[in-house]
Amino acid sequence: MKRSVFTLLLLVVSWTASAQFYELGLGAGGTLFHGDVGAVAFNAEGTSGFVPNQSFTTITLRRQFNWHWSTRFNYTRGSIGSSDSWAKDDFKSVRNIDFRTAVDEFALLTEFNFWPYGTGTKNNQSFYIFSGLGLTAYNPQGEYNNEWVDLRPLGTEGQQTDLSDQLFYGTTTITVPMGMGYRRSLARDWSMTAEVGWRRYGSDYMDDTSGDYVNAVDLAEERNAMAAYFANPGNVPYSNGLARGNANTTDWAIFAGVTIFYNLSPRDERCSGF
Repeated sequence: MKRSVFTLLLLVVSWTASAQFYELGLGAGGTLFHGDVGAVAFNAEGTSGFVPNQSFTTITLRRQFNWHWSTRFNYTRGSIGSSDSWAKDDFKSVRNIDFRTAVDEFALLTEFNFWPYGTGTKNNQSFYIFSGLGLTAYNPQGEYNNEWVDLRPLGTEGQQTDLSDQLFYGTTTITVPMGMGYRRSLARDWSMTAEVGWRRYGSDYMDDTSGDYVNAVDLAEERNAMAAYFANPGNVPYSNGLARGNANTTDWAIFAGVTIFYNLSPRDERCSGF
């Protein structure tokens, strides 16, 4: 009896190991920011709709365990950005903040296929959902005299000056990716996915905007004229406690793109079920 149980367990372990396969993917797409600056439904002056305005590329190592479940590790490099001039909001139009932020994201995700799926099999397509956890490095920039400059060292909300008790914000943040997509096998070893995903960031400073205004004249004395300009590019009349952003929310972004995958596992080493 013990020998039979041991043999059964060994067969299950062997099958589980053989049932897995690995795919390497390269992808690209666009991003759309949703935070304090700009408006998610407007991405360019006079243009509306959920149309990405920045780009990204990604490399993915995907591990499929069975017909329905898989995990993947992503490295994504790209940008997010927005402009108050794109928003139908009087406050934002006057505030007049613009930014772009380079992002480097590392994420571990779990996927679930709604239909049985295996690359190179008769089960060659499925819709899927995914979610996971990641870490994103970011660096907000603004345009000054036709050049893009880093905003964090300027302390545009008075960080680490006598004007505020705030410290400089960090340059990395926890990220929660989630979304949905469609995958299809193209050949024995090739497949593709088209997906849209949301990123919820643990930071509210992806756009360098979160807290209150500080007096730009005083900031120029403590820092420089560039810091004063980015602190209040719209020349909003200053008053103590005037909100520049909403510190009670964190930033979001939408990533939409297409990825092409190649199956790394030799055909004769895959489970016959695939």
